[in-house]
Amino acid sequence: MKETTAIIAAYDRLDFTKVEVALATVIRVEGSSYRREGARMLITSDGQWTGGISGGCLEGDALRKAQRAIFLQKPKVVTYDTTQDDPFQIGASLGCNGIIDVLIEPLAPENPVNPVELLKICAQQGAAAALAVVTASPEGEAPVGSRLLFCNGQLLAGTGGLSESCRTAMEKGAATALRHAHHLHGEVPLAAGQSIRFFVELILPPIHLVLFGSNYDVVPLLELGQILGWKCTVTGDLKKFKKGVFRLANVVPKAGVGGDLAALKLGDMNRVAAVLMAHDFTTDYSNLKKLLPAAVPYMAMLGPQKRTQRILDDLEKEGIVLSPEDEKRLHAPAGLDIGATSPEAIALSIAAEIQACFGGRDGGFLKNKTGPIYEAALTTHAS
Repeated sequence: MKETTAIIAAYDRLDFTKVEVALATVIRVEGSSYRREGARMLITSDGQWTGGISGGCLEGDALRKAQRAIFLQKPKVVTYDTTQDDPFQIGASLGCNGIIDVLIEPLAPENPVNPVELLKICAQQGAAAALAVVTASPEGEAPVGSRLLFCNGQLLAGTGGLSESCRTAMEKGAATALRHAHHLHGEVPLAAGQSIRFFVELILPPIHLVLFGSNYDVVPLLELGQILGWKCTVTGDLKKFKKGVFRLANVVPKAGVGGDLAALKLGDMNRVAAVLMAHDFTTDYSNLKKLLPAAVPYMAMLGPQKRTQRILDDLEKEGIVLSPEDEKRLHAPAGLDIGATSPEAIALSIAAEIQACFGGRDGGFLKNKTGPIYEAALTTHAS
């Protein structure tokens, strides 16, 4: 979401009386690639860009092709094949052994449902959304680049020119992508063996990092949250906060002990990561007691296991017993075992654990992983 936010900001700063603009979006990856489906870059006619579609090796060629798309005012799907040894093939020197399809399309700023405007609508929702786009179609069937945006079971916005069967297939594909929390490739069969292909991008709101603590060690964790594009909130004693905290996070005075969690404006609970780091037994105890009934998928607490067990024992005396699901949600001690001893390294271990949990991973060494690093997008075919 950080890249999307940067693209929206760059788009809003443009003077469209002086420049024209295109958007390049990775719509299919087969095999290995540094960036995956949904990576995008905003490109202007004067050669500037924001975002990226690779590790830096495809952007120059994409820039040239985007400038041509702007000149022709026509979208185009470009395929980069890094599986070949052909020295004349763009991207062949990457050694990634993958095939990358990129949709490059000129943007009309006056169009309220151009791709960036749809991203704006998506960002305003604060919930998981699915953006379906036509990526291939026979002439006269469905314009390439046609989009439909879905969120909370509703069609929020979209472009015209789609048949009922195509719209239905894209809607079903979006529902499947949201249900499985995964990107999806779909196909609508037509007569004579032809078909319309579409891609559904799952767009998640940023992780909401919520820290319960006022000490200096909240700063490095908030800094990492900012780098990762997370929404950051911290609550505690205002008098204890370092000045840097106020530029890094939304500061809510004492929403923990004696306060109201509603003041934290948690938003989509499925994206909340709460870390208890008050360095005070009574405060952490009270905050955990308050958090347990909330549907927060990640709760973590600093301190050794013995300290956590004392807190859990005291909760049990009050009749509060963790369910198996609660035990999965609670990470104590917080963080991955990376040998962290400084506040900065501890923050890194916690941020890495949060990323692993929301990414559905265990946080192990990639060298020990069998098979691809990334899961392939889902596929579906309309009947």
